[in-house]
Amino acid sequence: MVIAAQVASQVVTLGVLAVLYRLLGVEPYGLVGMVVPLLVLLRILMTGGLDVATLQRAELDDRQLSALFWMTQGLGAVMGAVTAACAPLLAWLYHVPELRGLTLALAGIAPATVLGTQHLALLQRRLRLGTVAVLRLVALASGGLAGVAAALAGWGVWALVVQQYVELLVLAAGAWGLEPWRPRLALRSTGIRSLVRFGGHYTLASLMFYVTQNADKVLVGFCLGPAALGLYSQAFGLMMRPVGVVMTPLAAVMLPALCRAAADREHYRALVLGFFHFIALVMLPAGVGLAIVAPEAMRVLGGPQWEAAGPVLAVLAAAVLAQGFFNALGSVLVSAGRADRLARAATVIAGVFLVAFVVGLRLGLSAGRPLVGVGLSYSLTMLLAVFPPYLAVSLRTAGIGCVAWLGQLRTAAAATAVMGLIVGACHVVLGRLVGIPDGLLLAAELLLGVCSYALLTRREIARFLRMGPVH
Repeated sequence: MVIAAQVASQVVTLGVLAVLYRLLGVEPYGLVGMVVPLLVLLRILMTGGLDVATLQRAELDDRQLSALFWMTQGLGAVMGAVTAACAPLLAWLYHVPELRGLTLALAGIAPATVLGTQHLALLQRRLRLGTVAVLRLVALASGGLAGVAAALAGWGVWALVVQQYVELLVLAAGAWGLEPWRPRLALRSTGIRSLVRFGGHYTLASLMFYVTQNADKVLVGFCLGPAALGLYSQAFGLMMRPVGVVMTPLAAVMLPALCRAAADREHYRALVLGFFHFIALVMLPAGVGLAIVAPEAMRVLGGPQWEAAGPVLAVLAAAVLAQGFFNALGSVLVSAGRADRLARAATVIAGVFLVAFVVGLRLGLSAGRPLVGVGLSYSLTMLLAVFPPYLAVSLRTAGIGCVAWLGQLRTAAAATAVMGLIVGACHVVLGRLVGIPDGLLLAAELLLGVCSYALLTRREIARFLRMGPVH
């Protein structure tokens, strides 16, 4: 059910994007993209890692749960006020007066987000993962429909605001309806200091990863304006979609499963390798395939006005080869009791990416392709400078050798290489030589890619369908 709901969510998301891209154009996405880094930063701060602490702790009583709930609500209210206070600053920073009203309108996103955070964490803690996935799908579809309706009514950028609020409120209402727990007033003597300490380490790591994921967008928006940011941010978001499809449901299982197995080192190592095997099986073909079909994918989704995002998506897609593993390593370090090591690693990684983005923009400007320069700096830094040492530290913490990790990639890497050749040949023959329409070309590439890869990895896929990565 979880996988089916994730696939359905991506179909709904892409359908809504295709409609809104055409109705709204590029600039509204650029305007919202200027506010999103602030919203994401405050979202990290307002949860304080307490939602992850709820999942990680083996036992929690009602007083502790209630204390965590009220702390989260208080943080949400504070971050909403901070968002509103930052409205004039953002308008001044980007030299875009419209950002003042837009940021004020989005200030309620913070309290709307935390309304359902605790209840969603409890549903995941009780492994009601299918229920959570379906609820997220319903909320996503509700927000998408509301956004499209607002766009059709001529609301412009405000349609994207409506979309976010409707999705969050439907999600919160559904979580409260599905999870019977209700908070009571309990703020003191609840024994949550260790939870707060754990959340602090996790929050620091999340802040550093936030810098990694958003500094490029702030740089593009500040130097190149909202239209360029709209192109870049949407290309980046599409690159991350296959990662989200796999890692969102997997993360809900991976952290609690590894935490429970931490005392049995052999079982723990087997679980980690099993998760990595599954990630390789899905992420490697996704990265290669997306890099090949990126130009026609952007034209099919958004039309000619989004064509410039195609080359950006193509270079960003290379990062997918490592991004899924990169995201999973946090669960490995946390489950091994080394959230402090995760925070230190994240700080170093953020510093490396900051330098890379500045260099990528400067080189891209000199070549006349600044967005491609920034996108390429992200992929190359991820693949060559950041992921290898981060992987080595995490594997050593888990007691796993690099050779054992590489062994999990063998089948997927070989099948991906063959699939890439087939899809690439289709791209050249049908796209460049024959010149068939983009929609037909994309459909042919996807069909050939999925069928060839499924055929080459049919035994691996059958095994995971029977057992899953947790075995």
